[in-house]
Amino acid sequence: MKNLIINENQKIINAINRINFSKYKVLFVVNSKKKLVGSISSGDIRRAIRKKINMHDCVNRIMCKKPKYLIKNEKISKNKKYLIILPVINKKREIIDFIFSSIIKKKIENSVFLMAGGKGTRLMPLTQNTPKPLLKIKGVPIIEKIIRDFKKQGFNNFIISVNYLGHKIKKYLGDGTKFKVNITYINEKKYLGTAGSLSLLDLNKTKFPIIVANSDLISEIDYNNLINYHHKKKGDLTICAKTKSFEMPYGEIILNNIKVKKIVEKPILHHLVNAGVYVINKSLIKSLHINKRKMMNDFITLNLLKKKKILSYPIYEKWIDIGNKLDFLKAK
Repeated sequence: MKNLIINENQKIINAINRINFSKYKVLFVVNSKKKLVGSISSGDIRRAIRKKINMHDCVNRIMCKKPKYLIKNEKISKNKKYLIILPVINKKREIIDFIFSSIIKKKIENSVFLMAGGKGTRLMPLTQNTPKPLLKIKGVPIIEKIIRDFKKQGFNNFIISVNYLGHKIKKYLGDGTKFKVNITYINEKKYLGTAGSLSLLDLNKTKFPIIVANSDLISEIDYNNLINYHHKKKGDLTICAKTKSFEMPYGEIILNNIKVKKIVEKPILHHLVNAGVYVINKSLIKSLHINKRKMMNDFITLNLLKKKKILSYPIYEKWIDIGNKLDFLKAK
């Protein structure tokens, strides 16, 4: 029970760390008298990131103040039946137990597209004879870990685009039988960029919306929630976004017209950056020119000009982009 409860005076960053290690992705907030006063879900955290709320503020700033619960000896109603977890409270609103859903997670039909055709130039000479997706983290190739992480969440259908040393990737992964998943390949005869290879998809055999991800990303994103978010918000394309903080090495001058209002010494700036994971609808893939090079940023910009609904999905989960040797060492 202690793992599912957090005090209202705890910091948001502590809640994030707790939720990251919880398979239920929710915490229940109590006050100093141990009374239930709220709940925090992954959605609450994403909204906080989008609003740029300070992660060192108390959790009562972002919690849902009307949490769902059961009173002792109460029967579960239909609107609560499908919740993953429900706290049980007594007359004092103290949590005395939890009820967990017995619903079994179904297999997810959506296809997962992994981009694995790059040369990994910044990781040379490590990638001289080994494609970057096959570099090992704790003895396991990066792309194998990615596939296994998806499988744990119910995803079983994978499409992998290969080019540089692609034969080694295909030899290692095969058709996915040894991982109990289905794997097919797209063979890039030339480098098509991060979006161009999507033009070679067999649209009739692909389950949409499709999740597209770089094969050098280690993350703990809740992909089921990502798909649900994309559907709920009726997006055409959803981009996962990670908050990155940068300390400016200079004092920033804040102006009021031409007058100096104040100077902020070495401010820390927070920016949402592209995390390299996307959900894309079939209609957008159809617009790509077959076998023509296209970078993902250009593809997104083009669809913004077409007034397509492009969404952001802030992620708080662990995320490492293995783009260079330092990142690789950090991941290891």
